[in-house]
Amino acid sequence: MYPSVGGSGYLATRLSQNLAHRNHIIHFITYERPFSLMWEQPKGIHVDLVDRFDYPLFKAVGPPYSMALTSKILKVVKEAKLDLIHAHYAIPHAMSAYMAREISGIPYVVTLHGSDVHTLGLDPAYKPVVQYTVQKANAVTAVSEFLKEKAVNELGIERKIHVIPNFIDVEEFQPANDCRLVVESGCVSLRQVEDPEAIHPEEKVLLHASNFRSVKRVVDIIEIMRIVVDHQPETRLIIAGDGPTRIEVERKIEALDLCNHVHLLGVKSNIQEIMCSADLFILNSTLEGMPLVLLESMACQLPIVTTPAGGIPELVRPGLDGVVTKGFEQEEFAEAIIDLLVDDKKRKRFAVAGRKRVEESFSAKAIVPKYEKVFEEVVGK
Repeated sequence: MYPSVGGSGYLATRLSQNLAHRNHIIHFITYERPFSLMWEQPKGIHVDLVDRFDYPLFKAVGPPYSMALTSKILKVVKEAKLDLIHAHYAIPHAMSAYMAREISGIPYVVTLHGSDVHTLGLDPAYKPVVQYTVQKANAVTAVSEFLKEKAVNELGIERKIHVIPNFIDVEEFQPANDCRLVVESGCVSLRQVEDPEAIHPEEKVLLHASNFRSVKRVVDIIEIMRIVVDHQPETRLIIAGDGPTRIEVERKIEALDLCNHVHLLGVKSNIQEIMCSADLFILNSTLEGMPLVLLESMACQLPIVTTPAGGIPELVRPGLDGVVTKGFEQEEFAEAIIDLLVDDKKRKRFAVAGRKRVEESFSAKAIVPKYEKVFEEVVGK
C-alpha cells in the first residue's frame, strides 16, 4: 500500500486496524510508516519497510521499487507465515504481488481504488501489466460500481470483481457542537463555540478537503467562491489539504480579491473537528472512485454539494443525502451552494439523512465482513 494521506492508503490502514480488532494479524509492507499510524500502534499490526538504496546505475530511471517490494513481500511471507497479500492500488502493487505468488505460491487480492483504473491504469506505459496482474489475481475488489465498469470496459478485465465500497469509523466521525472556527491574521484555528473571537454564527463556512490534484478542480472552487461571495458576502471557504495546484490556488485567491473569504489550512489531522465547525462541504471533482472525504463529512452531519463524478452518485443520492449537480459548470455549482446556504431546513434534512446513510451502508460494521469473506474464499477457509 501507499502510506500517504490519500484514499487508498487511508482505506488500507483503517481496514487493517479493524481486521486486527477482529483478531487477524496484519503486516503493512510499504516504504515508510503509514500516515494514519504515526500516533498509534494497534495490537496485531506490524510495519515492514521496503529496502531502498541509490546506485549510480539507477540515477536516470530511479531505483526499481517493484523488485524491492517483491523481495520484501517474500521475506515477510517466509518469516511471518502470511496467508495472503492484499494489494491496495494496482500500480505497482498488483505486479509485485503477482511476482511474489509466482515465487512463493502465496495468493493475492487486488483492490482497485480509482486512478489505477481510470487514468494511470489506461496509460500504455502501464496498461498491459496492470491488466494482466489484475486479471490473474486470486480475487479482485473495487470501491465502486463505476470503477468495476471502468475495469471491465476500458481496462479489459474479464473476471469477477467484488464491489466493496469505502467505509469509515462512524464513532470517530460524528457530529459535535462544541467548536467554532476562528480567524487570526488570515489563519484559521479551532476554539470553543462560546469564544468571542469565533467566526460569527451568521457567517456560513464552506469546507473543501483534497490533495489538490487537477481532477479536484480546487482552482475552479475559488472561482465558484467569487460567485458565492457576490451573492452571500457573509460566507467563508476553508480548504484543508495540499498538493500540486496549491500555488495556482493561492494566486487565484489573490487575483479574485478573496483573501478575507478563503483560508488554506494545509494538511490537518483534526479534520473531524473542522468538519463539525463548518456548514457545508463542497467537492467539485471531475473524476472520483468513492471519496472517503464525503463519507466523513456525511458522518459528521455536514451537508454536501458535489458533482456526478465517478462513484459519487452511488454514495450521495441527489435530493436525499445532498446536492449532486447535473453537470460540471461553475455557475450550476455556485447556484447549488447559494440555494443550500439560504435554506436551513434543507441543510438539516440532508445532514440527518447523510449520517443515517453512512451508518447503514458505509460503516466498518457493514463493510469489513465483506472483505473477510473474500479473504476466506481465497485461502479456502
